[in-house]
Amino acid sequence: MLDSEIMKNCRICIYIRFFIAFILLIIITALMFKEKLGYLSFVTPWNAVKLIFFLGIILFISKLFEYFRQKD
Repeated sequence: MLDSEIMKNCRICIYIRFFIAFILLIIITALMFKEKLGYLSFVTPWNAVKLIFFLGIILFISKLFEYFRQKD
């Protein structure tokens, strides 16, 4: 298998590409709809922290269940 084929399917590379694409999408949206973004006022740093912790706890619990299921 060629190195280029391995890099094309690299999981980390795909995550980085998606991250950059979403950041560009957010920037473009913010520039185009500057006055019409009032409905996004609930997006605050504290709400983002809550979401990240909530998703992290759910991911941790699911991985813990998966570990115990495979262990037996």
